[in-house]
Amino acid sequence: MQAIPLAEGDLRWVFPDLVEVDPVLAVLRRAAARVERLSGHLGGPGADLVFDHLPGAPYAGLSARAEIEEVAFDVHVSLPRDPHRHVVRSPPPWQVEGEISVRCDAIHDCGRHEIETVESAHDTPLAAANGVLAVTGWLLDRATTVPRASWRERDVLSRHR
Repeated sequence: MQAIPLAEGDLRWVFPDLVEVDPVLAVLRRAAARVERLSGHLGGPGADLVFDHLPGAPYAGLSARAEIEEVAFDVHVSLPRDPHRHVVRSPPPWQVEGEISVRCDAIHDCGRHEIETVESAHDTPLAAANGVLAVTGWLLDRATTVPRASWRERDVLSRHR
């Protein structure tokens, strides 16, 4: 999987039938600016909105992660999946998800633990882009209003066995 910056990819990887690119790209650029602000607020490494592209595949997801220490703030857009075969199917809808998670602190690290999530489905590319903008706003708001140390305290799986 390659992470390709928003400016270097093709929106048609995510929105195959997209006709008017500029309105969707303008909204996604605003979302990318929020991701940059979020990353700056956290003081972590820079973050960007990127395509999650599998070389040779005609489609891609779109995501961003801003993190510091053990807390991560994620947004992701994906194509719908067939619920029975777990394979990608043609959109719409597009799934937009936001997540705040912490790294597992158990002796046997199981990965990340979700603390808060939001998700929505959208029938048009512009609506999906606005969903990304809304999620990045939510992530920025949560990162700036909730003390960093409290995310670990909210982990109900903390130190699980």
